[in-house]
Amino acid sequence: MRILFAAHQFFPEHYAGVEIVTLGLAREFRARGHETFVLAPKRSIPGSGIEPGEVQDYEFEGVPVRRVGRPKEGLRRPYRLDYENEVMARRAREYMQEIRPDVVHAEHFQGLSTSVIPVFKEFDVPLLYTATDFWTICPIVSLRRHDGVMCEGPDLAHCPRCIMSHYPGSRTKAVVDMTPNMALRVAGRLSETLLKKKILPLRQVWALKERPRYIREQMERVDHIIAYTSLMRDLLLANGIGEGEKIGISYYGIDTSHIPEPPRDRSLPPPLRVGFIGTLAPHKGCDTLVRAVRSLPRELEVTLDVYGNLERFETFVEELRRLAGDDQRINLAGPFQRERVGQVLSGLDILVVPSRWYENQPGVIFEAFAAGMPVVATDLGGMSEFVKHEENGLLFELENTESLARQLRRLVEEAGLIERLRAGIGPVKTVGENVDELEKLYNTLIQKGRTARSA
Repeated sequence: MRILFAAHQFFPEHYAGVEIVTLGLAREFRARGHETFVLAPKRSIPGSGIEPGEVQDYEFEGVPVRRVGRPKEGLRRPYRLDYENEVMARRAREYMQEIRPDVVHAEHFQGLSTSVIPVFKEFDVPLLYTATDFWTICPIVSLRRHDGVMCEGPDLAHCPRCIMSHYPGSRTKAVVDMTPNMALRVAGRLSETLLKKKILPLRQVWALKERPRYIREQMERVDHIIAYTSLMRDLLLANGIGEGEKIGISYYGIDTSHIPEPPRDRSLPPPLRVGFIGTLAPHKGCDTLVRAVRSLPRELEVTLDVYGNLERFETFVEELRRLAGDDQRINLAGPFQRERVGQVLSGLDILVVPSRWYENQPGVIFEAFAAGMPVVATDLGGMSEFVKHEENGLLFELENTESLARQLRRLVEEAGLIERLRAGIGPVKTVGENVDELEKLYNTLIQKGRTARSA
């Protein structure tokens, strides 16, 4: 079987959750004798080494990859390119003609745009989509509004503000921030008139307004949608994406080869070793964790190791350094190679996932569980579906430093709590088990297509 995976970015420059899952699947399918390929865009920013629409081919860990330069960025770039991009569609068609896959599995459409969907279907092969985050619903992916409120779908009174929050200090942001909600909705109506041909902001508003409809229409062509969580499934359905048996829930599997079996008798001498592993960006909430540890009494024996890239979001990392101050309990340890994940986890007692957004089955939670480690997480869907309070971990209120600090204190002061939480950790799905499921699903969809064509 020849399988094309599509993603929004890929190794070696990018190595977060979606990329790790995509690579894991591609490698496991190859180990079983299948041929796998990856199609992914790359930002065409200064120093990236790629121009818009430019094609680059390479291999990563034995997997052939084709990447395509994304459009130039900036406020004057037509916003419609976010979800409708004919250049990406042409590049997808060229690659499909070259490799002729039997099935296409899209892990993400960001950067590629949903214009690639009808192209994939031109070749009469099954197309699957895994909803790895909320991009099909939310222009900024996170469903976390500019004012910190978690939302459930697009709203023209807020979406422009959310987008502009990514352009701090710009004149356009200042204007949008001062614009009343009603005025933004009026601009939405004006964008449907001939005025949009003359006024760029109205064209951008119109494109933003059209985004949900266009994406819904393209997603109707997808044969099967995989959601990692009930939250994701419900949000997709509420926004008109997926229906009936077309959308199902299935957790992804993780590579446990670098994670040793948890020791049966894991003694816990002080201090309590707390860890954070992930992207050091505001939406991941590491600052809440640093504040919580700083608030704990110095006589409480606790340490915090923070693992993540210290250079990508420099402003936020500087804020973490400021918050940590001279507290010797807090260590910004930086990044590590993926094969060292077991070693890193073995140096921790508790993992904290303090995200400010819904998340969508964070892989680090399952890596911790595979290592026999309880997790403390924000009480938000996507995390709370897996971290069960008082069973395999603890939950705390969103952005509530005191609530998080209270749970950390419990882990130090309540005898037997960590051992009880460890005992509540169940088995973790592996990449191999995930591929077992996908092989069956791919073959079912392929056979269904053949039957339909012969009817």
